[in-house]
Amino acid sequence: MRQAAEASRESAHPPAGVHERIRGVDLARAIAIVGMVMVHVGPTGSEATGALGGIYGLSHGRASVLFVLLAGLGVSLLDSDRMLDGDRDSARSAARRRPAWARLGFRAALLLPLGLALQLLDHGVLVIVQYYAVYFVVAAGAMTLRDRGLLGAAVLAAVVGPVAYLGAWHWQPEWFSGPATALTDPPLVIARNLALSGSYPLVVWSAPLLFGMWLGRHDLRATSARWRMVAGGLAVAVAAKSAAMGLGAWLGTPGTEPSWLQLAVDDAHSEMPLWLLGATGAATAALGGSLVASDRFPRGTWPLVATGQLALTIYVGHLLVLAGWPALLERDDVLAAALSVSRFTIVVAGGAVAWRLRFARGPLEAALRLPWAGRRG
Repeated sequence: MRQAAEASRESAHPPAGVHERIRGVDLARAIAIVGMVMVHVGPTGSEATGALGGIYGLSHGRASVLFVLLAGLGVSLLDSDRMLDGDRDSARSAARRRPAWARLGFRAALLLPLGLALQLLDHGVLVIVQYYAVYFVVAAGAMTLRDRGLLGAAVLAAVVGPVAYLGAWHWQPEWFSGPATALTDPPLVIARNLALSGSYPLVVWSAPLLFGMWLGRHDLRATSARWRMVAGGLAVAVAAKSAAMGLGAWLGTPGTEPSWLQLAVDDAHSEMPLWLLGATGAATAALGGSLVASDRFPRGTWPLVATGQLALTIYVGHLLVLAGWPALLERDDVLAAALSVSRFTIVVAGGAVAWRLRFARGPLEAALRLPWAGRRG
């Protein structure tokens, strides 16, 4: 009887993503996009002074981690059919995953040249699109891991990845001082930067990617799970910041040269463990809050949900604007930058709603699904 009741509950709450899109995930994706735009158009770090500057600077080093965590979560939603009947037969599981692998491979094949080409433009942004290509390749392989193995791989990446990054920086500092990876670089340099020494290196950023995949295997519609993400994520973020402050007071602040003392810092995009832990915790809390808000305020959040559904198109679009007409967005003052981002958000949200009233997907989002455009499911 107990097994029958559990089976009934599971059938009443199918794996997230099997039947319908989860609006809270799209809302979180919109938050990530707006956060990255904030970093790209306004002052960050020491330039963002005062209370308003501190609030504005919260997105620095966190928005992009949220974007990658959501990429991992999306992979698990794409793979959610594997959980429908609890089948554990490896041959049948592999057969079921082939469509997901094909989709991820096609996305990687499109995003790699697109991101490398976008890096050639004069926008001053460290483009993340090309890194998604290698993220999706790794995620395709990680699909075969059980839940514990996936979480263990995420924890291992969070510990070993920063150490490997710091060791390579100490061993070959010239790898980390060159320009951002672009289409004109030699293939081996592109591969090395994407994996180890670039702006969002796989060796470190696989941690939020894999953790996002692990989150995506849970019932994201469960209220208790959402609030656990909020509370747990905030607790981890605060603990990481507190640990960094304590270690900084004890060990002192390391210089700009590679040093093992760097392992104790949590500077944005330092690729170090405490920053990675804190940013992933903040991303998890943002996701949980977005899931709650999208259900409680469906009409009020719909413009941002629509924005998240066109995330790639909007991301690429803002790079084109920064390259061609930077004065439309870029500001040196925190208040002016906040107003600029607010205007940008209103415009793109309105455009996203108008687009979604007519089309199911954004232009670039549709391109990623082009071979499957005429199929259902």
